[in-house]
Amino acid sequence: MDVRNLKTFLKVSELNNFTKAASVLGYSQSAVTVQMQQLETELGVPLFDRIGKNIKLTQYGVNFVEYANGVIEAIERAQNFATESEDMRGTIRFGLVDSILKSCFIPIFPEFNRRYPHINLSIFVGSAREIEEKTRANELDLCYMLDYKVPRKEWVRVREEVEPIIFVTNPNNPLADKAEVTFEEITREKLILMPQGEGYRYLFDDELAKRNLFVTPSIEIANTDTIMRLTKTSNYVTMLPVFEVRKSIEEGSLKKINVPECEFNQWSQLAFLKGKAMTPQLQVFIDTVLELLPPIIN
Repeated sequence: MDVRNLKTFLKVSELNNFTKAASVLGYSQSAVTVQMQQLETELGVPLFDRIGKNIKLTQYGVNFVEYANGVIEAIERAQNFATESEDMRGTIRFGLVDSILKSCFIPIFPEFNRRYPHINLSIFVGSAREIEEKTRANELDLCYMLDYKVPRKEWVRVREEVEPIIFVTNPNNPLADKAEVTFEEITREKLILMPQGEGYRYLFDDELAKRNLFVTPSIEIANTDTIMRLTKTSNYVTMLPVFEVRKSIEEGSLKKINVPECEFNQWSQLAFLKGKAMTPQLQVFIDTVLELLPPIIN
């Protein structure tokens, strides 16, 4: 059943005039006449009495008005269901690294659930490599990574920021009071680092390779909270993103080590693979993150 014929029928029944209905709808009178004839043929009953130039709904026509309105309303609801926040349903599969989750996203998820109570969030927390692999395999819809800059040829980056990675230590470490420290001095310290291949460890390893140096860290661990706690209570040296350690530096529980010859940076980026269908659910999640997520660094 042609929806246009139903809409025309409702307008004719409202105005009791083919000519007026045609004018309102932007059709010719003959087009309206043909549409009504098609509808009557399809239903097998007359919808209008045609007496001279006057028309009037038959009892069939009167009864059909309710059905036609119901069909139009159902179609409009079906067309709008995915964009109405109170009815929007589905699941967003989101991956992000642990450090950004703890630093930035804890207040965002509850607010998103408040706004869109029928959209579920399936959160995966892992390394940048794991997140990238799962996104490429379409196991994640969207990701927030802290890593190298992903190429625009393959990815759509909807937010990106440069994130400095710095060396920090306990205030009691002798390096904490030095105006400048060399990278070689750092390598002679007791080091806590991320495992090889994870996080920002590759930045450190690349620098070692450039200088033909080799070190064995005292501790390798992927949990940034544990790294910070160990560094605060012992004279270890570690490297962490500025946004992770800023508060601890301000409070005095950690001190930045100034290593002018080494400036390490990574990119935080909210991204998805090109070709990913931008559903209304995914769009409102992205919009919410962009609205609520503050700059990770000042």
